[in-house]
Amino acid sequence: MSYSQHGGLKVVFVALLAIAEILFTGLVVVSGEYNIFFHGTNQPRPVLNIAHAGAASIAPQNTIIAGEKALAAGADLWGIDTRITKDGVLVLMHDETLTRTTNVKQVFPDRAPWLVKDFTLAEIKRLDAGSWFVNTDPFGQIKAGDVSPADQRAYVGTPVPTLREALLFTKAHHWRMDIEAKPMDYLTPAQIADKLVALIQATGMEDWVMVSSFDHRILVQVKKLDSRIPTAALVVFPPLDPVGFLKKLGADGYEPSPIAISPEIAADLGGHGYGVYVWTYNSVDQLRHFATMPGITGIYTDFPQRLAPILAELYGPKPGR
Repeated sequence: MSYSQHGGLKVVFVALLAIAEILFTGLVVVSGEYNIFFHGTNQPRPVLNIAHAGAASIAPQNTIIAGEKALAAGADLWGIDTRITKDGVLVLMHDETLTRTTNVKQVFPDRAPWLVKDFTLAEIKRLDAGSWFVNTDPFGQIKAGDVSPADQRAYVGTPVPTLREALLFTKAHHWRMDIEAKPMDYLTPAQIADKLVALIQATGMEDWVMVSSFDHRILVQVKKLDSRIPTAALVVFPPLDPVGFLKKLGADGYEPSPIAISPEIAADLGGHGYGVYVWTYNSVDQLRHFATMPGITGIYTDFPQRLAPILAELYGPKPGR
C-alpha cells in the first residue's frame, strides 16, 4: 500500500471515529444519562420535588418503603440521611441515636445511650424501624385517613436499610438520590468521603446521586476522590458571598435552612448555574411560594404528594425518567 493510500485511509478512519463519538454523545444526552445536579446542568423541570427521607408524612422515614411511597407520589428524587455503624457500614439514619425511630431500647435495654456508632449492622438489622411511625403518627396522616390500615400493618417490622440497599433500589427504578452525610466524630471527613464514594462507584450511581453535608470538608474530599459526583453545601446561616462560598468548596448546589435563603440569594445562585434546594416545607402555601421563586431548583418536603400537583400545574406533566 502506498503512503498516499495509507494516509487516505487514516483520514477516513479518524473521521469515522469522530462521527461515532458525536453519535454516542447524542445517545447519552437523549437517554438522560447525565447528572442533573451538576453546576450549570439543565433539569427536566425548573423545580424538583425532593422527598425528605422518603415520603416521611405517610411512611417511616429513611426506609425503603418510604422511598417506594415517595416514588409513587411523583417525587423526582429522595433525600436520605446516612451514618456509619460500628463495623463500618453506611446505613440510613437521621439521628445520632437509634431511639426515636427504632425499638432499640426494647431489643437492647442495657446499651444506653444507643448510639448508631456503637451497634453493628447485624444488631441494627434486628430492629423494627416502622412501628414508631404507626404508634406516634408524626404528621397526623394516619388520623387524617391518608395511611391505610394495610400500610400500617406493613410498616411494622420494617428494617433499617443500608445505603447500598437504598442505592440499588434507586437504581432499579431509574430514580435519583441526595445523600446527606452526617458529620461523625469517630471518623475523619476523608474516611467518610472514602466510604461514600467507594459505594457510589460500586453501585454505578455516579450519574444519579448528589452528596450533601453540613460538614463541608466531606464535600471537598468527595470531589477529590471523584469529580463526577456533585456536591451541595447544607447551611444554617447564609454566607456573605454565596457564589464565592460554593466556588471555593467546588460545590454544585446550596441547601439552605429557612433563615439562609432569600429571593436575592436564590436569584444570584440560580443565575450563576448553582442548584438551590430548600428545606423542609410542607404547607401548600409554602410549597407554592418556593415553587414560583426564581432561582429555586428543588424543594425538600415530607409531603411529595402535595408538591406533585403544584408542580404539574405550574410546569406541566413530569417528564419520564
